[in-house]
Amino acid sequence: MRASIVGLVVAVVIGTGVVQAQKGHAEASVAGRWTMAVDSPHGAAEMGLTLSQDGSKVTGTFASPHGDMPVQGEFADGNLKLATTSEEAGITFSAKLKDKDTLTGYISSSMGDMTFTAKRVAEK
Repeated sequence: MRASIVGLVVAVVIGTGVVQAQKGHAEASVAGRWTMAVDSPHGAAEMGLTLSQDGSKVTGTFASPHGDMPVQGEFADGNLKLATTSEEAGITFSAKLKDKDTLTGYISSSMGDMTFTAKRVAEK
């Protein structure tokens, strides 16, 4: 009887941990507006991302000094992968969600690779 109770307690504790882990993972999102501090070949630049997320699918707009460009990609396991959808732009993004409001990563384009840190813009 005692072994059954101990087994039940262990199963509940393990099950609760799995549910909390899944819940925390499911709540992670990159949807929203982001301000990007980019270290470009021409010096520091401020750019932006506005993203929508449906499951792991991400779409949105990259705002650069050269104009707004649509992007699409995916967000899974804390990693964001995006690319511009116009072939002439050829820009890709690779980032990691550091906390719920910070992304860090790289932008790759014909100008080379650039590092960036993005902060989520608080909704008013």
